[in-house]
Amino acid sequence: MVASQSGQMHAAVLLGLATGLRAFSAPSALALRRRPLNAPRRALLLAAAGELVADKLPATPSRLDRRGLSGRVLSSAISGQLVAGPAGAARSVSAALASAVAGATVRGRAPGVLAALCEDCVAIALASAGAARSGR
Repeated sequence: MVASQSGQMHAAVLLGLATGLRAFSAPSALALRRRPLNAPRRALLLAAAGELVADKLPATPSRLDRRGLSGRVLSSAISGQLVAGPAGAARSVSAALASAVAGATVRGRAPGVLAALCEDCVAIALASAGAARSGR
């Protein structure tokens, strides 16, 4: 694998890890790197902001529920595909599943808004690093 392919795979994994924590984090980070920031990209950013707020609400279901996990798998597959093709999609989905389980475990042991805000920061940092490495 040449260096650029390796970097793209690394980007796909980082984006997947972010998506397991916050479903819209990776697509939003990729959208922010593209210009112009058109209506679909702005809508994606609005959805990401909504997710950051909704995550703190007590009625929000577990990320491991079918709906939450399905969204993470789809989001990570699309992000991974965009940066590294089918192999990137597969790695991104694997990373998203692992980080979704890890995130749910940590949040179960450290509930509350502070833990959720820390998780937001980790998701944003991972997504930003993955988008920066993606070359997109």
